[in-house]
Amino acid sequence: MAVATGTADRPAAVSGRPVVDPADWTGTELRSRNDWRFEATGAESAHLVDMARAAAARLNGDPNRLLETSRSDFDLGPFTERATAMLDRLRDGPGVAFYRGLPMDELSLMEAAVVYWAIGLHMGVAQSNNPEGDMIGHVLDAGRDYDNPKHRGYQTSATMDYHCDQTDAVGLLCIHTAKSGGQSKIASSVRLYNEVQRRRPDLVDALTSPYCWTKHAEQDADERPWYESPVFNFLDGRLCTAFGPQHIMKGHALAEAPDMTPRQREAIDFVSALAEEHHAAMSFRRGDIQFLNNYTVVHTRTGFVDWPEPERKRVLWRLWLRVPDFRPATPYSAQWSRGVSLRRTQQQIQLVYSG
Repeated sequence: MAVATGTADRPAAVSGRPVVDPADWTGTELRSRNDWRFEATGAESAHLVDMARAAAARLNGDPNRLLETSRSDFDLGPFTERATAMLDRLRDGPGVAFYRGLPMDELSLMEAAVVYWAIGLHMGVAQSNNPEGDMIGHVLDAGRDYDNPKHRGYQTSATMDYHCDQTDAVGLLCIHTAKSGGQSKIASSVRLYNEVQRRRPDLVDALTSPYCWTKHAEQDADERPWYESPVFNFLDGRLCTAFGPQHIMKGHALAEAPDMTPRQREAIDFVSALAEEHHAAMSFRRGDIQFLNNYTVVHTRTGFVDWPEPERKRVLWRLWLRVPDFRPATPYSAQWSRGVSLRRTQQQIQLVYSG
């Protein structure tokens, strides 16, 4: 068993006590700071455009050839320091980094994929987003049903619940915005734990015990359709959160899984309410990139109304990243240590969603 250890300025996180962590903030506090916000500079943009055009030519315009590349294949130039700073904010800061101004109008989709993939390689290792093997996921309205236990919320236009994705860090690059709505909202899961501990300590036991989570039918035939993970996990002296009420409720609703208890339901409802109380909101513009630490930040987005023209529909590109020297993986995240990867999965990168 790992021993909980702390540092001079950060005592080890222990269940039943307030957690001291730089990722503890309220929405008001986060909005008052700028250390997690990054604005594109002319030098960065010019270099990234030149790099992307040269790389796209070398790859003959085939996005799948990006799968064969490594970090050393891409010189980010003046953006290198930005990538390092953003990764620092994810690891040992507020758990969020937001970059505004990637010059999308100067980039083809292939060139934009080059830039995004290169940034990801400088931060971690990409993982498959779905059984089809998409290494860059497409967050858009694919006409799915948010209430269906086999469907994921990112494929709908519905208002989503506060959740974290099942990997170390998640990146979202805005390709197109919606006609209206689709606002991003984030909250510190460290703050959520501290508020539960302060206001409802009677719920801590439920939240540090396993819940059942659906696999959204993304499993091989010999696997059961759900798995287990607590919401709040204390691992190696750090608080690491796994949260997703819809994910959990769909898991407990499966015939093979145990029913959710009233106390379990009350606990996740209370955490959801706290997330809304303490959230920070931001609106994406084309070319914005948001990175989040999934162990310290939960996120959601409001429902949206899309454009009627297919080429204008809201699209975000999603990167799931395993990051070296990050927080310990929760059982929720460890379940997907290779991403969503089944025996039939073949890794691919698509520039346009094909269903």
